[in-house]
Amino acid sequence: MENRERIREILIEQGSIGRENGKKISRYIDLTADDGVTRPAGTDPDKKTRDYFTELCRKNGFDPFVDVFGNIFVTLQGTDPGIIMMGSHLDSVVHGGMFDGAMGVFSSLEVLLRLKESGYKNKKTLVVAAFTGEEGSAFHQPMLGSNGFTGNISREKLWAIKNRDGVDFKSAMQRIEYLGDSEFPGKPEYYLEYHIEQGPVLEEKKKQIGIVTSITGQCVLSVEINGIQGHSGTTPMEMRSDALVRAAEIIELVDRTAREASAKYKNHSVGTVGELSVDPGRFNVIPGHVSMKIDLRSEHSNSLAYMKKNVISELETTNNGINIKYTIVAEVEPSIMSTEVMDAIRSSVKSLGFSYMDMPSGAGHDTIPISKISKAGMIFVPSIKGLSHAPLEWTDFEDVERGLEVLEGAVKNLDKK
Repeated sequence: MENRERIREILIEQGSIGRENGKKISRYIDLTADDGVTRPAGTDPDKKTRDYFTELCRKNGFDPFVDVFGNIFVTLQGTDPGIIMMGSHLDSVVHGGMFDGAMGVFSSLEVLLRLKESGYKNKKTLVVAAFTGEEGSAFHQPMLGSNGFTGNISREKLWAIKNRDGVDFKSAMQRIEYLGDSEFPGKPEYYLEYHIEQGPVLEEKKKQIGIVTSITGQCVLSVEINGIQGHSGTTPMEMRSDALVRAAEIIELVDRTAREASAKYKNHSVGTVGELSVDPGRFNVIPGHVSMKIDLRSEHSNSLAYMKKNVISELETTNNGINIKYTIVAEVEPSIMSTEVMDAIRSSVKSLGFSYMDMPSGAGHDTIPISKISKAGMIFVPSIKGLSHAPLEWTDFEDVERGLEVLEGAVKNLDKK
C-alpha cells in the first residue's frame, strides 16, 4: 500500500473508534454534527484506540513500551546518543473530532515506518509517544501523561487524581490494561508535535503549514458572585443587588481587557467567559447568585499578567453591596518554542516548497510540559473552518500528508545535528 494511502486508511479507521454511530468517514462532505468522537482517558473507547495503535506497532516490528502514567512509547534505535521524540495524544473530548491529537500520534508512527522502509540509518534514537489524558475531559486536569513523564506531577499524586465518576487514575489505567510498572528510560533532546491548527488562521491566510513560535499561557479563574435575590416586579432598580448584572460587567471587562492586551503588546491575547450559571434562573426573579469561569490566554507573560491584574482588580471591587469570591484554578506560563527546532521545521518546509507562516498556538498541548525538559517545536496544518473539539472537525488528507512530510524532514534535519 502506498504511504499516502496507508496513513489515510489508518486515520479513517481510528476515527471510527469512539464515534457514537461507529461510522468510518473518509470525506468532509459526509461529516455531520452527529458524528462526534468521544474517548476520554481510561474509558473503553480510549482502550480500543490504544489497542489499535499498539497492534499496528507490533504488526510493523515495533515493541510498544507502556510507562507508569499510561503513556505509550515506540522506539527506533539509533547508533549515537540522544533522543528525538515525536508525539501527541489519543484521547478526545466529549463529542469531539477524529484528528485532534490522534493525527499526530499515527503520523509520527508513519514517519518511523517510512524511515525504516526506506533504509534510513538514524543516528539518534527516534521515539513516538502517545501521551495519556491530554484533554482533561475525564480527570478535570489536562496533560496528565506528559506532566507525569516530565516529573511535573509525581507518580503518587497523578495516580490519586479522580475522574468524573470518582475513579482514581491508577485504577482507571489498570482497568483498561495500560498501566506500566516503570518509567520510560530517557528524556528527549528534541521534541516535535504535529497537530491540526484548531483555528481558522491558516485557512484564512491560505498557508499550508504553520510553524508554532509559542504556546499561549493560561490563567483560569473560578468566580462566585453573591447578590440579593428578589422579586423582579417589586424591587426598585436603585435598590437592587443583581448578581447577573455584576457578572455582565465582569464579562465585558474580560473582553475589553483582552482586546487592550492584544493591541498594547501586539500579540495573541484572548479572554473568554464560556461557563456561567445563574441562580435561581427564573425570568421573574432577580438573580441572587452567579458562578462563572474566566479563561485568560496569551503568548507572552507580560500581556497575560496585564489581563490577570486588570480582571482581579475588578473582582476585588465592591459594587452595590455584591460580594465576589474567586480562586485561580489553573495557571500556566507561555511556552516559547526552540529556535533550533523551528529552524529544522522551516528548512524542511522550504525544501518541500510548501507555503507557511510563523504563528502562536492558542490551545494547550503536551508540548507545554515537554518544552521544559527538551528543545521543542510544533507543526500545524489547516483545520476546515477553524473547527476543533467538535464533530465537524476536519483536515483534508492532502494537508495531513504535507504536514507528515514536513515532520519527516524536520526529524532528519535534527538527526544530522
